[in-house]
Amino acid sequence: MNNLLTMGWRNNRVLTGVTILLIVITAFVSIFLSLMIAQNQAISKETKRLREITNGVLMRMSSTRAQFTNVVNHFAHVAEKDACAPQHIQKMQEFNISGFFLQAVAHVKDNRIVCSSISEVFDGVTLGTPFRVEPDGTRLWANIKVSDWQNHHLVVMEKAGWAIVMVPSHAIEALGNSGVSVGIFGIQSHRLYTARGEIATEWLQRYQGKQALTFIDKERHMLVYMAPNQLNLTGVVAAMPLKDINDDLVSFIQILIPLAMVVGISLGGIFVYMQRTRYSTKSAILRGLAKNEFYLEYQPIMNLQNNQCVGAEALIRWKTPDNNFISPDTFIPAAEASGVICQITQRVFELVAKDMHTALNMHQNFHVGINISSLDIRSGKLLPMIEHLKKTTGAQGKQIVIEVTERGFLDDDEALTTIKNIRACGVMVAIDDFGTGYSSLSYLTKFQLDYLKIDKTFVDSVGTDAVTSHVAFHIIEMAKTLQLDMVAEGVETEQQAKILRERGVKYVQGWLFSKSLKRKDFYSYLEKHT
Repeated sequence: MNNLLTMGWRNNRVLTGVTILLIVITAFVSIFLSLMIAQNQAISKETKRLREITNGVLMRMSSTRAQFTNVVNHFAHVAEKDACAPQHIQKMQEFNISGFFLQAVAHVKDNRIVCSSISEVFDGVTLGTPFRVEPDGTRLWANIKVSDWQNHHLVVMEKAGWAIVMVPSHAIEALGNSGVSVGIFGIQSHRLYTARGEIATEWLQRYQGKQALTFIDKERHMLVYMAPNQLNLTGVVAAMPLKDINDDLVSFIQILIPLAMVVGISLGGIFVYMQRTRYSTKSAILRGLAKNEFYLEYQPIMNLQNNQCVGAEALIRWKTPDNNFISPDTFIPAAEASGVICQITQRVFELVAKDMHTALNMHQNFHVGINISSLDIRSGKLLPMIEHLKKTTGAQGKQIVIEVTERGFLDDDEALTTIKNIRACGVMVAIDDFGTGYSSLSYLTKFQLDYLKIDKTFVDSVGTDAVTSHVAFHIIEMAKTLQLDMVAEGVETEQQAKILRERGVKYVQGWLFSKSLKRKDFYSYLEKHT
């Protein structure tokens, strides 16, 4: 292939043929991609429509919930003996008239409606056992039938003796888009309360709540969108046939195919230009460094015993001039592969010195963690950067923690010397993401380390039935035996924090406490947690 290209560049006719072939191939690829984009755009458009319908139902449910809260709050101080007094009956009727989707307001005692805003219909109705009791004490009854509403199943929502009666189907009956199926269901029970159109039981069983879910039911040829209410107790599902999406697909294709031809020809020209200019990821990173597009965010490290912020991990971020964020998972491996990771590390040290000067001087027990790569260990530039950081910030050695990934230990002899020299100048060393790559127990015994960072993969499984649930505990016990301090990464729940605290882990970081923060926001966080 290389010989063919070399000959082609020497021969103008071959060059022209290769370029035309490249452009044709690129055009066809662009057409193929345009078809994929058209399909995605059509699905995205209809998903947006389903989301709007779902949000409309959720807003109605939220409005009803707010009206229920107003009713309970208003009658909260009414004594039981006065609950059905005329003035309170009148107030129930006022709530009934002014409240959207409310069929009645009532007073409930011993699971029975004692009095209501429509006494001739609801007074004396026995509700039976509620099908759900919410954490705040709210009780719900579903599928209640009364004579004047034979064609509707009623829902009663009650707290502290005061209740509202509503028809759940009213939340969806006024919707447009008759071709869209809509349903309201219980997230935990997977029970369908009311629906318009086809709603599959499998969809409800699949949904776990907490966030919206979109998927395609290939068997039924339906696009499905599901979302929870604010309490994550009730969900709304909306679905539409895929044939409706095909109409949108044709419209998008009519626009995208001609555009794809133009783009294909343009891409072919760009490809030739890029080959000539040898544009690379390496040059993009170096250009980003030169233009100060890289910056740091700081992930707080917390003491589990007193909930105080004792340190931060410096995390490099890249934002291009057109406001595009490039993920570290993308540019860090690329920087390592292209040999410019040491330049990024140097920029991290420079930014830490600039950002953390005040924190390191005001809080003697505060430390900053800096990640390095295996190339940094072999570069010979790491120790001078550490010494310069200490000198420019006035930081003590223990206030700097060098975090080495397991790959940094692969070259044992060189890594052993470098780690020894780092610790000789008083700086702390941590092994990062322990257990996820190449590490073994020998690393912990052979190298002089201060911290062991427990990877999020193992923290996620703590308190679950996962196969790896006990791996974190084994790592903790190893660290205790070797007298290493531990930092658990990616702590997201109170249960994880509790279990880690009980197991003797002192330091943690994760979204339970804070996401990574820019300099100004981190200082505000530090001030509140020291």
